[in-house]
Amino acid sequence: MYMDAVKDIQKLEEQMEQAKAQARTQAQESISAAEKAGREMLSEARQAIRRADEEAMADCEARAEVHRQEVLADAAAECSKLRSQAQSHMDEAVKRIVERVVER
Repeated sequence: MYMDAVKDIQKLEEQMEQAKAQARTQAQESISAAEKAGREMLSEARQAIRRADEEAMADCEARAEVHRQEVLADAAAECSKLRSQAQSHMDEAVKRIVERVVER
């Protein structure tokens, strides 16, 4: 009877060791799966950030182009205005230059 109890205890100890080994294996598999999922999530987040950066850059470039066109239009209008003013003074300037040249 004593030997049967010892054998039963040994059997239980072996079962416990097997259960521990299984638990370690399962824990390692869970860790590996969690690490893989974490890497995938990180990769997806980086891709999302990259896409958001590209969209923001495209938006900024579009707004910059609109602003550039506005500045160019304002500059062209100002140049036209100055050219018109200069043209209106041209006759008087030519007259004065001719008078100075002739007077010499």
